Amino acid sequence: MRKNTPSKVLTQKEMQCLALVHVQAYVGACHCQSRSDVLLALAHWQNVGDEVADFIRTTRIVVVNEYGAHEF
Repeated sequence: MRKNTPSKVLTQKEMQCLALVHVQAYVGACHCQSRSDVLLALAHWQNVGDEVADFIRTTRIVVVNEYGAHEF
């Protein structure tokens, strides 16, 4: 679906709320039964986040849309 206006970046507070919703869903999906289970699940979540951040830092990203290409 095409949009007439570009999407707006979320505020820091909106990003934090969105992250919390997804972390809660992830922990729930892991069927954590104890504090240790939750900490283990969050350690895995953090590891994936670190790997994604490293990927973003070291990868050339080009986004192509109807207005042209933008490199990040």
